[in-house]
Amino acid sequence: MRKAMVWASAGLAGVLAATAVVSWASGDVKISGSGAKMMQVKRALLPFVPATIHDAGLVTIFNSLASKYPKGEYWCCSGYNVMGPSQGTQWMGAAFTPDADHIVTKLEIAVGWSDGTNGVDISLNSDSNGMPGKALKTWSVTGLSRFGTCCSLVTVSDKRGIPISGGKQYWVVLKTNDNETDTVDAWNIEDADQVDQATLASYDGTQWHVFQTSPGVGFAVKGIN
Repeated sequence: MRKAMVWASAGLAGVLAATAVVSWASGDVKISGSGAKMMQVKRALLPFVPATIHDAGLVTIFNSLASKYPKGEYWCCSGYNVMGPSQGTQWMGAAFTPDADHIVTKLEIAVGWSDGTNGVDISLNSDSNGMPGKALKTWSVTGLSRFGTCCSLVTVSDKRGIPISGGKQYWVVLKTNDNETDTVDAWNIEDADQVDQATLASYDGTQWHVFQTSPGVGFAVKGIN
């Protein structure tokens, strides 16, 4: 499968303004924004399937997923790459700060698979000096939907729950594991907020690089009081 790399200016605006685009055979394109590699497809891959969400009794701690977007909970066709070392390591993190103390029992992530081994590790992490710190809980997920389709969500849960403190920053991190050295996934861009800056971080195999961008990525953190 032929890959292409296009360098664009920082942020999604730069991504969409890229003029030289060479498609993969699959229709996916690898590009770069904010120092982190991104992926874009020309159009949504059909059929459209709305997300099935069962959140009865849960408190929404953080949510960047759209609730009334015309047809999708997130933007189908652009996202930040999550890649194993044989593809050029890139993991991604997204920060959030709860308003009050909660117990996290569920994460909902807009992420799709593009190439290599189909899978991703999802973790809830503490903060370490403004960067993703220790993983409080990690889930390994396989069988992701194809990137560019809309709008299934990857959901992971913990019945016991993970306590978090109000006013403290935490991170949701997407990464690869030792069985996913050739994986290329993408964390979808959100549709719900195109104004406020989101705090994201990319890991290049050596260190985390934190940056501000708008819009951010699609995910929700839910739990109980």
